[in-house]
Amino acid sequence: MVRKVLAWAQRNERHLGAVVFFAGFITDILTFVLLDISLVTIVFSVYLGLAALCIYLGHVLALWREETALWKRSVIVLLPLAAQYLIGNLLSGFLIFYTKSSVLGASWPFLILLLLIFIGNEWFRRYKDRVAFMAVLLFFTTYAYAIFALPLFTRSLGPWVFVGSTLLASGAFAIFMFLLTLSGRTRLAQSPLPIIGSCAAIVVLISASYFSGLIPPIPLTLKDSGIYHDLQATNGTYVLQSEEVRAWYDPRPQEIHIHAGDPLYAFAAVFAPIRFGTIVVHRWQRYDDAQGVWVTQSRVAFPISGGRADGYRGYSEISNTLPGEWRVRVETEYGQVIGQIRFSIERAVTNPILHQEIR
Repeated sequence: MVRKVLAWAQRNERHLGAVVFFAGFITDILTFVLLDISLVTIVFSVYLGLAALCIYLGHVLALWREETALWKRSVIVLLPLAAQYLIGNLLSGFLIFYTKSSVLGASWPFLILLLLIFIGNEWFRRYKDRVAFMAVLLFFTTYAYAIFALPLFTRSLGPWVFVGSTLLASGAFAIFMFLLTLSGRTRLAQSPLPIIGSCAAIVVLISASYFSGLIPPIPLTLKDSGIYHDLQATNGTYVLQSEEVRAWYDPRPQEIHIHAGDPLYAFAAVFAPIRFGTIVVHRWQRYDDAQGVWVTQSRVAFPISGGRADGYRGYSEISNTLPGEWRVRVETEYGQVIGQIRFSIERAVTNPILHQEIR
């Protein structure tokens, strides 16, 4: 019975890889949202180390393809599947925290990546192609982990931290490739250049995404936000006057009715880990219908410090606003988007009914 199952698994190894990858993805979608970020960092590092070990051992033990011992054949089949399961776990975890740390529009590169991974599992039939594919996928997960973990270690964000993440991931992967080539040079005779080229392309694309603000500023997360008619800060408590109270799952922009000259307040609570300090920017923008672009009307920057479970609270104020579509982008000082508040402004005929909220 075991031999039949093993033979079936060998025949369907590529298809099983996609299924196992998806299982790993779903597993962490259901679990990582419940874990503290410091614990997640440890789990990520364990997954990454085990995935690299499985790929390396699978490459070394592939020399046993002619062996008939059942346990040897089982190990040869199971190691690549284990690597894909672990990488699926990693990518689902990254997707959770990358999308938590930004607006939904920043998640599309990861969704495209998942589609390409499924295609890759079906497309690469020969061993040398599949091991090259898995190596490039390992580099991507290593790079994503470095971008995630190094700011937690340095307790800061910025271009130099990102450059450090790039160098750290590239150095670790270079060591891995050296060991992989050393253990089976003939099996990788034509693979190093495609692997290096693919990894270089990943570095260029991710770097371009970072400096264009597409990659979200992990580990910062927008915990609470809104637009208010009045705001009073007293003894560590914020008393807010809102025009309407909506459920957390309501995606519609707020509708604000004000008289000419009335001030508006943007309130946002940004989570950061303990002893983590950075600058947060509130960028007030109005949509210009004639030009079809968002135009910045005001920019307010202030420092935050980490450690508060519900996020570091801050606010900004603007007056003399025009009717139309608005948004406040909550960003880092380098332009990475933590989150945004969408709302529309209309001229009030009568005074709107306000509700008091306390934060």
